[in-house]
Amino acid sequence: MRIKKKEIFGCLLILTVALYAYSCSNSSLDNSLKADFKNPPNKYRPMPFWHINGNLTTEGIDKRITEARTLSGFGGVTVLPVNPNTQWQTGYPCPGTEPAYLSEEYFNRYADILSISEKQDMEVILYDDIDFPSGSAGGRLQKEYPQYTRKELNKDEFLIQGKQLFKKQAPDTTSLLLAVSAMNTKSLEVVDLKPYMKSKNLEWNVPQGEWRIMFFSCKYNTADAVDYMQPEAVSKVLEMTYDQYGKRFGKYFGNVITKTFYDDVGFVHQENVWSPAISTIFEEKYGKNPALYYPALYYDIGPETHQARVAFFDIRSELMAEGYVKSVAEWSAKNNLRSMGHPPENYSPNSVVAHGDILKYYRHTQIPLMDAIFYYGRGIHGYKQISSAADLGDKPIVGAELCGAFPADMDSLTLYRTVMDAMARGVNFAVPHGMWYTTDADKIRIPPLISHENPLLRDCLPNYSAYVGRSCMMLQGGNRVSDIALLWPITAIQGETYINRDATSGLPVANWLPAHVNHHVLSNLLTNDIRRDFTFVHPEDLCNGKITSNGKELKLNNTTNIQNFKVLIMPGGDVISLSTLKSIKQYYDNGGSVIATASLPFKSAEFSADSEVQHIITELFGIDPKQGIPSDIFKTNMKGGQIAFIANTTQENMETTFAKMNISADINFADIHSDKSVGYVNYIHKQKDGKDIFFFTNTTDRPLDTWVDIRGSLNLEEWNPHTGSIQEWSKTESIKDKDGNKYTRIHLVLSPVSSVFAVSI
Repeated sequence: MRIKKKEIFGCLLILTVALYAYSCSNSSLDNSLKADFKNPPNKYRPMPFWHINGNLTTEGIDKRITEARTLSGFGGVTVLPVNPNTQWQTGYPCPGTEPAYLSEEYFNRYADILSISEKQDMEVILYDDIDFPSGSAGGRLQKEYPQYTRKELNKDEFLIQGKQLFKKQAPDTTSLLLAVSAMNTKSLEVVDLKPYMKSKNLEWNVPQGEWRIMFFSCKYNTADAVDYMQPEAVSKVLEMTYDQYGKRFGKYFGNVITKTFYDDVGFVHQENVWSPAISTIFEEKYGKNPALYYPALYYDIGPETHQARVAFFDIRSELMAEGYVKSVAEWSAKNNLRSMGHPPENYSPNSVVAHGDILKYYRHTQIPLMDAIFYYGRGIHGYKQISSAADLGDKPIVGAELCGAFPADMDSLTLYRTVMDAMARGVNFAVPHGMWYTTDADKIRIPPLISHENPLLRDCLPNYSAYVGRSCMMLQGGNRVSDIALLWPITAIQGETYINRDATSGLPVANWLPAHVNHHVLSNLLTNDIRRDFTFVHPEDLCNGKITSNGKELKLNNTTNIQNFKVLIMPGGDVISLSTLKSIKQYYDNGGSVIATASLPFKSAEFSADSEVQHIITELFGIDPKQGIPSDIFKTNMKGGQIAFIANTTQENMETTFAKMNISADINFADIHSDKSVGYVNYIHKQKDGKDIFFFTNTTDRPLDTWVDIRGSLNLEEWNPHTGSIQEWSKTESIKDKDGNKYTRIHLVLSPVSSVFAVSI
C-alpha cells in the first residue's frame, strides 16, 4: 500500500495539534492547581465539630458561622447536637441543644445554619444523632421501639457432678434462648441439651464426670443505641433521623450538605453484643449445630476451639459491616451525599472486641474516618488500618476526627503535629474537635476549644486551616505508592479471643492480643524507623481476586488506587486461613517474596484443616510449625521466589532481610537522629494527574537537615503547604544505587513541626 505525502502531512498536523492541545490542557490544570494551592478552596479546609450547646438563634448562628470562616479559616462545620443530660468529662451539667433535638423549632434553626452557610460558601456535614454513639435518635428509639436496641449474649452456667438428674428453668425468660449446652470439664465433650428442654425447663440425667451446663441467651434492650446488626432496626432509626433531614433539606444535599457523619458505631465496653441471626448464619454457612460451639466463646473446647471463634466473630463482623454502616452509606449515596464515620477504637490492635473487623467495617463507607482522641500519639500505630481500608476499597478520601478530649491547654504545635502525622499515614480530610456554640469555659463539655476564642490557638487557626486545605487538596485521590503488603492478622486475633478476655486482661480496651501477633509492632518499625510505606491487606482479598499474584509482585486491582507490592509480610500468630495460605504459597512459588515474623501459624481458620496448614508451612519454611518458634530462616526457589522467617522483628533484622531480598526502597533517608522527645519523621508518596507527589513531615522538636533519595529520575518543585509558595527544588542530583536503580537525591531541610511537598514537573 502506498501512502501519499499529503496524507502523512495531514496525520502529522493532527498529531501536532493534539499534542499542543494536551500541553495547553496540562498547563491549564497545572496553573489551576497552583492557584488553588495558594488559596485552597473551602471543600479541602477543616470542618470542625460544632457542638451546638445552648439556645440557638438566627443571629447567634450567623455570628458563629461567619467567625468560623473569617477568623478561623474553616471551610465548613460538622453540626453536632448536644444532649443536656450528659455530664461526661467535666462532671457537671452543660447546656444542651435548644430548641429540643428533632423538634420543628430545631429544624427551623438548622435551616438557618444551612442558608447562612450557603451564603458564606461553606459546607455542612450532617451529624446523624445527638452526642454519641450514633443510633439512638436522641433516646427516642429506646422509648418507642425497645425491641430494636442493642442485644447481648448472656451465659448462665451451672457446674454439676454427674450421675444425677439436673432440673432447671431457663434463667432469664425475657431473653431469647439460643442454645443449651453441656461440656465435660475433662474430656471437653459438648452435648446439645435443647432436646431435653420442655418449654423453658431443662431435665437432663447428667452422665459421669464434672459438667458445665450453660444456657446461652440473647438479652434484648441492653443499651439505648440501635442494634447495628439488624437491618429492620436500622431502617427504623434512619427513618427517625436521616429521613427527617431529607424531607426538609433535600435542596441543600450535594451542595451545602455534602457528607453525613456517624460516630462510635461499634461495641466497646459491651463486647458480648450479639444477634440471634448469628446462630442461623452459623448453621447455614458451616452446616454445624451452634449449640456444640457456643461454649468456645468462653472456654477451650478442644481442637475446634479456634475455628469456632473465627466463625462466630467473622459472622458478627459481616453483620456489623452490612448493618448500620451499609445502610447509612446507601442512604447517603441515594441523596447525593457521602457517608463518613468511625467505630470506637478504630486504631487499636484488637478490632474483634471493638467493632469486628476494621478492614471489613469500612467496606461500604464512602469516606473511612479515624479518630485521634485523648492525647497526642494515642493509637498512632493503628492509623494505617483506616487508610488501608480506604486503599483496598479504592476510596479517594480518608477522614480524621482530630484532637477530641485532648488537654484543654493544647497548644498550636500539638494541633499541627496531630494532623501532620495523620496525613503522613493516609488521611486527607480533617474534622477538628472542636468549636462550641456557647464558649464559656464551664459550658464546654469536651476540650479543647478549637476556635478564635481560644487565646492559645486563635493566632494560628487561619494559617492552620489554609495549611490543612493545601495539604488535603494535594493528597486526596490518585494512587498511593506502597511496596509492602502487611497481612491483616484478623483470624489469629479471632481465634484466641473469647468473651471478656479483653475486659479482664488489665490492658486498655481493645489492646489485648494473642502472643506473637505483632502487626502494630511492624507498623511502627516500617513507618517510623525503617520508613517504608505499607498497606494492610485483608486475607480474604488474597483469595477473591482483589489482590493477585503477578510474578514477583502482588497487585491491588483497583480502578484508580492501584498498588504493586514487592513483598508480603506475615505478622505472627497461631491461626491463618487455609485458602489465604494457599494463595501465599502460590505467590512464592511463582517468584514472590514473603517475610514471616515472630511465629508461624499451625492452626487453620477453617474447620478440619489444621493438618493442611501445617503441611504447607512445612513446605514453605522447611520446619514443623508445632515445634515452637524456629531460628531465622531464608529460602529461595527456582523461579526466584524468596521466603524468610524473622523471629525477632527489630529494625536491623527487617532492613537486613529487605537488603538480602534486593527489595529497594521507594524513599531512602540518610541517618536521622532518633533521640527525640516527641514526634516522627515520615512521608507519603501519591501519584495523581501525571504527577509524583511526595509529602515529607517532621513532627519532632528537632530541625531536620538530611539527604533523601527518591526512586526514579525526577525534576521537582518545592510546594510549601505552610505558605502556599512554590519554587524549584534546590540541590538535587541523579544517582544510582548498587543495583543500578535510578534515584533522585534531594536535600531536605525541615524545621521542627513542619512539612513540605516535592512535586514532579
